[in-house]
Amino acid sequence: MTSVIASIKDLIYSVFEVIFSTIKASFDAVFSIFHSLFASIFSVFGILLNTAKDAVGAVGGVGKFIASNIFVLAFVGIGIYGFLNYRSRQGRPVKVGNKKLN
Repeated sequence: MTSVIASIKDLIYSVFEVIFSTIKASFDAVFSIFHSLFASIFSVFGILLNTAKDAVGAVGGVGKFIASNIFVLAFVGIGIYGFLNYRSRQGRPVKVGNKKLN
């Protein structure tokens, strides 16, 4: 008699285990679908943010390049102006081509 009761108990346990494992598998499937959907949406936002950050970095790099070129050209211009001014104060004529400037 004990084996019959144990067998019925095991049968009921197995039926409930099948039902609960089916429900758990369904919830896991729905959760994994939502998780992958949210992960893909957030990855798109991450890609957009990284692209914007890289674009700002590139513009900053170009800005630094232009600013350094302006600085170098201004330095060369000041040097040329100082040299021409020095030459004119020494009494030597400053010539550009065949023209005399002072």
